[in-house]
Amino acid sequence: MTLTLSLLLTLSLLLIFHHYHHVSASYDEIRSLLEFKKGIKSDPSNRIFSTWVFPSNTSACPDAFHGVACDPFTSSVVAIALDRLGLVGDLKFSTLIPLKFLQNLTLAGNSLSGRLVPTLGVISSLQVIDLSGNQFYGPIPARLTDLWALHYVNFSNNNFSGTFPEGIRNLQQLKVLDLHSNQLQGDVRQLIPELRNLEYLDLSGNKFFGSMDLSVENVSSLANTVQYVNMRGNDLGGSLWGTDAMKLFRNLRVLDLGDNGIVGELPDFGQLPNLQVLKLGSNRLSGLVPGGFLQGELPLVELDLSGNEFSGEI
Repeated sequence: MTLTLSLLLTLSLLLIFHHYHHVSASYDEIRSLLEFKKGIKSDPSNRIFSTWVFPSNTSACPDAFHGVACDPFTSSVVAIALDRLGLVGDLKFSTLIPLKFLQNLTLAGNSLSGRLVPTLGVISSLQVIDLSGNQFYGPIPARLTDLWALHYVNFSNNNFSGTFPEGIRNLQQLKVLDLHSNQLQGDVRQLIPELRNLEYLDLSGNKFFGSMDLSVENVSSLANTVQYVNMRGNDLGGSLWGTDAMKLFRNLRVLDLGDNGIVGELPDFGQLPNLQVLKLGSNRLSGLVPGGFLQGELPLVELDLSGNEFSGEI
């Protein structure tokens, strides 16, 4: 009898604690969202200003907030999707730190500004970050590489500057890295060996420099999985990957290295069975154009070799 009463008392206390913790967590998340909202100064569609209001029930998921989604079992906020709403403002990302279970943060296609803060690295649940098409600026914090669950990062078309942080090899689940059209810089000879398991890589329209002529050991972790590589419009020099390294890119479908300063002769692309788009225009490549390009040895649907220094006959 005493044991049964004790067990019931323990269970009751656990239920009370769980209820209090749940209510407290939901309240903290709502406050976090409302603090984040303060950075938005213009909302042309009125979808944020009209729905992101303090609810009467602070223990429930704030799914009435436009673009907010919650876990159906825990009611924790797992997604904020505010893409292409014409929003204007200066966001404080530090206000999102209480969202400990946030998986998806999508703010693409607005006119938002602000700096990324290192403390974003504590939201270890983040899987998707899409800030593309805004006016965010400043460096990309090193603690971004602490977000081991990330599989999609798109910071394209912003004003980010500085070097990409070291330690990106920690992000072994990352499939998409799109940084195009920023002011980022760094030596690709240091960055490329860090990339592993990527399928899509776009660094175009930045200030990356260095040679693409890397050893087999330094490209293998990227080459085994990547399908799309775009580094157009940077400050790349040196020659292209050698033939031994090139043949590792067997899944590669698109390679765009145009508008750089790459020199030397073309390597053997004939060992890339899936290559459909090859753009090497506006470089300083020289020598003969391999006949295989025009004889159907590759499944190419688009080839650009213009603006180089090739010689010989076609």
